[in-house]
Amino acid sequence: MLNSILDLLLKQIFGQPFLLMAIIVFIGYIAMKQKVSKAIAGAAKASIGIIVMGMGSGALIANFGKLLTALQNATGIQGAGLNTYPTMTAGYEKMDAILGEGTGAAWGIYTLLVAFILNLVLVALRKFTRIRAVYLTGNAMIVQAGISTYIVWRFLGLGMLPTVLIAAVVTALYWGICSTLLIEPTKKITGADFTVAHQQMVVDYIAYKVAPKIGNPEKDDIEKKKLPESLNFLQDNIIATALVMFISTAIIMLVVGKEQIDWLRGAEGLNQAGLTNNVVFLIWIAITLTANIVVLLSGVRMFVGELMMSFKGISEKLLPGAVAGVDCAAIFAFAPKSVVLGLLFGALGQIIGLVGLLVFKSPIFLVPGFIPLFFDNATIAIFANKFGGWKAAALICTANGLVQILGSALAVKMMEITWWQGSADYATIWVVIIAIFKGIGSLLGIPIAG
Repeated sequence: MLNSILDLLLKQIFGQPFLLMAIIVFIGYIAMKQKVSKAIAGAAKASIGIIVMGMGSGALIANFGKLLTALQNATGIQGAGLNTYPTMTAGYEKMDAILGEGTGAAWGIYTLLVAFILNLVLVALRKFTRIRAVYLTGNAMIVQAGISTYIVWRFLGLGMLPTVLIAAVVTALYWGICSTLLIEPTKKITGADFTVAHQQMVVDYIAYKVAPKIGNPEKDDIEKKKLPESLNFLQDNIIATALVMFISTAIIMLVVGKEQIDWLRGAEGLNQAGLTNNVVFLIWIAITLTANIVVLLSGVRMFVGELMMSFKGISEKLLPGAVAGVDCAAIFAFAPKSVVLGLLFGALGQIIGLVGLLVFKSPIFLVPGFIPLFFDNATIAIFANKFGGWKAAALICTANGLVQILGSALAVKMMEITWWQGSADYATIWVVIIAIFKGIGSLLGIPIAG
């Protein structure tokens, strides 16, 4: 009887992310004294969003994985894609293969909840910690908590409770410290009382400090200059994503050759033997991968919106006066030209990095993803331009694009994974964190878990 109850609670309910997230959202709404009907509706949307995200992420990983397989078959080079959500999902798949279906995602959600609570505690103790920001960017929170969970489990091989606690502490410190560092510069950009809480916070802060040494913001402010209207399309996320996917797929198809392209046509999941024209097949793959990402992001928006409603309400009730950490996109409207500038020079830096991997015959090749390319470099450019003008933004974003590639290649090597987060902080400070956990595990003689 007891075993049946434990199985119901731990595996059938709390071990199922779509139910666990629904319960969390429901409790959040009730805590804010919302109507039960509204709480149920919010819980249902969150649950559906989890399923939709899984559908999009699963399709993206499967379809993109075929391209990486073709690349490896043709060249022997290990390929990896740079994107946020598939990295989390890929980590969960490795955990599930050893620990059981749904385990990775469940542990990741536990880490998210504990990390959020710890973030609130750190802010409550701000007199001692100096941490003032509550991290509320739900999509980034979920990804970061998941990746932290996988990193700790991979290198320390611990059970659920210690894995969740360690991952939560690391994640909460990252959220609290780094988003607090950006309170002052964000206010200078927006005039509002919030801070940027995303996945390039460390590099944002570096840009804020370094930019004044490179350029003159009064003379070189890109927002005061006119850009060609032909570049406006780059601000459309879906179109820009499709363009990135088209270019990436084209490069892979050129590298792998006819034999592997023919294999791709018949590969399970693609099944496009009828598309004998390579250009048409290329366009189909690019559009399909873009559609996978659109589905993934629509699911993310569904459950993140509900989850953040609960989290924001709880934080406001417990910590009035704390500074809210929000999505980096919240500052895009304050500097739209910097956004385009960041994308262009970030892409230049990534191209230089990719050429470097090929020239130096790296055993790892990376396929850029739009999310880390766009959101990182757009945000960094805003900070750099504000405090150092367009020359500083151009130089810093080019350097960041290069670091995104080289740092991510190192992360992929250490993590042995076919996806990596790719964001600026995950190509810099998080590579150091991975190395620390790997070193601890090696020192203690702990075998790598997965």
